[in-house]
Amino acid sequence: MNAHINSIWQRDWDAEGANKLHEVLPNLGEDLHRRGEGAGRKRETAMCRLRVGHTWLTQSYLLNNEQQPFCYACDSLYTVRHILIDCPDFQDTRRKYFSVTDMYILFREVNPSRIVGYLKDLGVYGNI
Repeated sequence: MNAHINSIWQRDWDAEGANKLHEVLPNLGEDLHRRGEGAGRKRETAMCRLRVGHTWLTQSYLLNNEQQPFCYACDSLYTVRHILIDCPDFQDTRRKYFSVTDMYILFREVNPSRIVGYLKDLGVYGNI
């Protein structure tokens, strides 16, 4: 019975491929939490916010009734994916910490402390 229900949920989830969460979690039921050494509440909270794509840095415009922010370097929407994967202005800094081009791989193969280090190096970790 559970397998049947899970397959229905997965089918419905697959139909929502344009959802930004689908890129991070294409298969329902996967464990995304890579805690590792030194994982405190702040880091766990930041990683969770990054996975779902809702951070103060990228979503505060909704609460402040402002326009969605754009990246000044490349005139793209300022999103979690843009900061972590796409922005060419952050490319050199990003290479020091990881070199993946996919959110799915980022959250499965890159140690969370490297992601946090990258964000701290950019000076945006406090706004996650």
